[in-house]
Amino acid sequence: MKRFLILIFITCILQVLFSCNNTPPSEEEKAPVVSVRSTPVIKGDIEDEIRFNGSTVYLKKNMVTSPIAGYVVKVNVKFGQEVQAGEILFEIQTRENLALASDKTTEVAAITVKAKATSGGFINELPVNEPGVFIAEGGTLCNIVDNKDLVVKVNVPFEYNSLLNREKRCRIGLADKTTVAGTVIRILPVVDEVNQTQTVFIKPETKRQLPENLNLSIIFSNERHHQSLLVVRPALMSNETQDEFWVMKILADTMAVKVPVGKGIINDTIAEIISSTLKENDLIISEGAYGLPDSSTIRIVK
Repeated sequence: MKRFLILIFITCILQVLFSCNNTPPSEEEKAPVVSVRSTPVIKGDIEDEIRFNGSTVYLKKNMVTSPIAGYVVKVNVKFGQEVQAGEILFEIQTRENLALASDKTTEVAAITVKAKATSGGFINELPVNEPGVFIAEGGTLCNIVDNKDLVVKVNVPFEYNSLLNREKRCRIGLADKTTVAGTVIRILPVVDEVNQTQTVFIKPETKRQLPENLNLSIIFSNERHHQSLLVVRPALMSNETQDEFWVMKILADTMAVKVPVGKGIINDTIAEIISSTLKENDLIISEGAYGLPDSSTIRIVK
């Protein structure tokens, strides 16, 4: 009887051990499924852009001076006012003429000061803004800015001199997120001794009235590639030293494999890739590829 009980006990232990060895793996032991977003590889054109900071400036500023010494008896303009060439701006009388005019028996004409034939624009400086002021001969009455002669002034490092001579066209980015075309009209033949930059003037091609001293972004195209393989920028992965690049290609909508690629031109949104194994319309991961190992199980989400 005792032997029989021992045999039953051993049989139970063996059954327990056997059942433990055949327990199916838990959900935690299975490979996790990663949710990702996908995008196709496309073909298109891409540019390598170089940006500089610039500001608007009026090149033509005409100072209006007094032709005689005397008293300003009439001011016909206000600060910021637009004036036309030939328009009467001021009237001036000498001390002698003013004394004769006060006699009220003698009519004395005042000397008029007009905007010159090339001085149309707006008043941006007005030192004499009311009558009764004595002005010396040659003294400044006002300053007129030609608002048709606005340019963008850019200080460009000399290393880009060949680019400026080759690429006369550019884009001008404004603070309101709009862009206008521009053309290089002048490169000054002088280099700043400290910064080694050249002053470049660019003419905006727009009918908008841009104010002076407006900060702008000047964009030149340094290099263009046509019909290249392109991916969205987040899809391009790299190591810490950024000397190896890859994308995660999706197979059968369930698996992602690592595909090494070369890096071409990159801008704010897209990247050019160089690969002999990828082709147009191949599906890759656009979101969720960071830290993802090769041959991972994935689920594509919209």
